Amino acid sequence: MNSHPQAPTSAVPAAAPQPLPATPAEQQARAEAKALKKERKHERLRFFYGWCEGCRAFGEGF
Repeated sequence: MNSHPQAPTSAVPAAAPQPLPATPAEQQARAEAKALKKERKHERLRFFYGWCEGCRAFGEGF
């Protein structure tokens, strides 16, 4: 016994709305932001691996 009948599911999946194409200025701003994010990530990794190499040079005393 169903006290709360369910609506039948549709055979066609609902498609996500397509984003509007970005203007060249928006594309440029997005590319610059992505490049800055990558640079910060790489800087963080360089610092981390530099620290690891420094510890290794001191005989892993840390």
